Amino acid sequence: MSYGNYGYIQAKASITGAITKKLAARFSFSGTQRDGLVDNVRTLKKTNDINNLGFRGQLLYKVSDKTTIILSGDNSRQRPDGYAQVVAGVVKTNRAGYRQFDSIIAALNYQLPSRNAFDRKIDHDVPWNSGNDLGGASLNIDSKIGPGILTSTTAWRYWNWDPSNDRDFTGLQALAKSQNPAKHKNWSQEVRYAGEFSNRLSGVIGLFFIDQEVKITGTEESGKDQWRFSQSSTSSNWKTPGLLDGYGISTRASIKSQSAAAFANIDWEVIDRLHVLPGIRFNYDKKVVSYKRTTYGGLQTDNAALLAIKKGVYSDQAYDADADETNFTYQLTVAYKANKRINAFASYSTSFKPVGVNVAGLPTLANGNADTSLSVIKPEDVKSIQVGVKTTPIDNFTLNFTFHNTDIKDYQTNVQSPQLGVNRGYIANAEKVNVKGFELDANIKASKYFTFYGAAAYTDAKYVKFTNAPLPLEETGSTKNGQQLAFKDVSGGRLPGISKWAGSLGGEFTTPTAFLGKAGKFFTAVEGFYRSSFSSSASPSAYLNIEGYTLVNGRIGFRATNGLSAFIWARNLLNKDYFEQLLVAGGNAGQYAGVLGDQRTYGVTLRYSF
Repeated sequence: MSYGNYGYIQAKASITGAITKKLAARFSFSGTQRDGLVDNVRTLKKTNDINNLGFRGQLLYKVSDKTTIILSGDNSRQRPDGYAQVVAGVVKTNRAGYRQFDSIIAALNYQLPSRNAFDRKIDHDVPWNSGNDLGGASLNIDSKIGPGILTSTTAWRYWNWDPSNDRDFTGLQALAKSQNPAKHKNWSQEVRYAGEFSNRLSGVIGLFFIDQEVKITGTEESGKDQWRFSQSSTSSNWKTPGLLDGYGISTRASIKSQSAAAFANIDWEVIDRLHVLPGIRFNYDKKVVSYKRTTYGGLQTDNAALLAIKKGVYSDQAYDADADETNFTYQLTVAYKANKRINAFASYSTSFKPVGVNVAGLPTLANGNADTSLSVIKPEDVKSIQVGVKTTPIDNFTLNFTFHNTDIKDYQTNVQSPQLGVNRGYIANAEKVNVKGFELDANIKASKYFTFYGAAAYTDAKYVKFTNAPLPLEETGSTKNGQQLAFKDVSGGRLPGISKWAGSLGGEFTTPTAFLGKAGKFFTAVEGFYRSSFSSSASPSAYLNIEGYTLVNGRIGFRATNGLSAFIWARNLLNKDYFEQLLVAGGNAGQYAGVLGDQRTYGVTLRYSF
């Protein structure tokens, strides 16, 4: 059991034991609740809470000395009031003055509840829900045959996603509804054979298949204030009462995916301490998409000018797309253990991300039709090199270093469009990206009481070539020679979500002691995590960059092998304000929101084992 501030309660339990000589079972439960960390001044409720329940059960049946069967099932339910994003800033775009966010809200006599995101205040009029139901079952059979083990794994999974969002991030009724519920289900089958075939040769060979279907039933609807956010001319027609109020799109879409693979890997000790590990994989992927959205509501009119305004905000859109692709990938690793303290390795590998399809609104062409050239996303082609060394310079001290370089052709990235009907973005291909860097980690047991550990990573990640990227937020509305621009060459820009520098450093002190008559160890530990600034936009922006930050965690308590353990913990001990992500509001009016990192949380955990 764990108890903490903000009403935090977490309970976990697990019981394992034999039922008969050949049958054993395990049952696990977890539940977590916590109050919200953001105040909604409109509803007087706290949002961004936690409300999770999870169950897992396993049955192990030993058919014989050579065959075992494991049947597993799990189910989890998440019903948080969240996760709301808070306006983090306002950017002046290249649109006309009346289309700037501050001009829009002034015309509507509205002000944000706070311009400081870390006041953690919102006034959103649309509920934030992130309902999740997910679970499944699997049957795993292991049978020893010859020098190896034949394994069959059959699995079925489902995920029902029921969200609700306020995508304008304000208390205005601009986007009155924005939700894209989806139901996922899949089943998979894997058969593999792995074993040691001689004292110098081991390996695995197998087949894998997965079939998946996703059904989407989305709704997006404008409110009474949407006309001012969408207004793209000074025509008085935009002020027509009720023109866009209740005007929306209803989406019905599905994606069916099938993937099959054959793979093999071996570990061959060519000579003492020199291992060669080749591997191959052949993959087939097929995806079929059906997308249809229809407009509804708003002012019913035959006026051509008013209809043109409505169509400029939302339009009917439908397309069917399918794609299939085969990929052959391989890898080769050479590892050499020079002595008991040095183990070096080098690896070259190719891999891929399967062909993709967009199952959402696509940007429209000048004629109002969907740009279906964006419906299929090319598969990624990945080539990677890693060289490293793992060492133990002295007893109780490990020091490891790895250099890596990866080139990705047709990199798949989620991009943002200023068109309101594409406010969730869509996936596009960047022609080529490169990610390279190094990682260093160390661990030392300084004495029987003190242990220290740390890691550092440097990563240089950039678009080598991306000539057709959407404009960053601040360049929305840019023109060239009188023509509206929609895309930009961002070659050389940095990839989103990746910090150039990241690291961690920690230490723990332990000493034997007794608590309530039980032998165990008293411990105290402190650890820090650092990452430098990083971009939060697929098209590099001067504003959607998150500053670097350091988080410190700590714990102190008593740990017993059996019986009662108890410790006090704190996360974000220094109460650092930081963003996890920044994202643009639908329609690119200028405001952008942030996903806030949690403030300082602390509590106590009690654990009993027997």
